[in-house]
Amino acid sequence: MDGEKQKVSIEQQMAYADAVAYLEALLKGFKEGRIVVERGGEAVVLTPPQNVNVEIEARRKGDKQKFSLELEWSAVPAVVEDPLTISADLPKADAPCASGCPTATPAEAAKPADAKPTPAPAKPAPSAPASTVNYGKAEPAKPADPAKPAPKDAPKPGGK
Repeated sequence: MDGEKQKVSIEQQMAYADAVAYLEALLKGFKEGRIVVERGGEAVVLTPPQNVNVEIEARRKGDKQKFSLELEWSAVPAVVEDPLTISADLPKADAPCASGCPTATPAEAAKPADAKPTPAPAKPAPSAPASTVNYGKAEPAKPADPAKPAPKDAPKPGGK
């Protein structure tokens, strides 16, 4: 039944009190996390998640007035990507260390994970390559250019 299309719809004129009753039933179901729409032996059960897309439109032209409300969601939870950060600072994994990298200080370790980073400058530093700006996708590390000599403090292959 999951991949099967189900639909129950209605478009008709009704009394104002009946329209209010439908809206109240919709609100009650929405608050309880389950909306059941039935008509003539057909039924659709909807289970809204914590986040939904909402579209509202209100129009008036002469004597005609219209209010539209559309709620839409996916039963599959949305993938939440890591937040985007932009700075001129090298990532901690890429920062060079002369003689062993220091470990995090207790103050840094106690820093909450959701702390906001310091604002990035309006312009990237001239030395920052344009490819470092990334919008939510992880960029693979680029292999070292064999034509360029390794930095003096770089570990030697197979050595200690």
